[in-house]
Amino acid sequence: KEIVVHNKWLASLEIMIAEANQVVLQNLTRRLKELAERYETPLPKLQQQTEELSDKVENHLKAMGFSW
Repeated sequence: KEIVVHNKWLASLEIMIAEANQVVLQNLTRRLKELAERYETPLPKLQQQTEELSDKVENHLKAMGFSW
């Protein structure tokens, strides 16, 4: 009984726990990388880029004859 419980069952349980921990750590690492990429660019720079691109779009629309 001791051999079965300690050597087999506990060993299997330890392996399953280690694998589950590994999956959790991989998911956490992936999510942290996603967040780091998302917030890499500061808001003022994003606002500037948005204004520049909005101006470009507006100029293209005016050139095509659209106005609002």
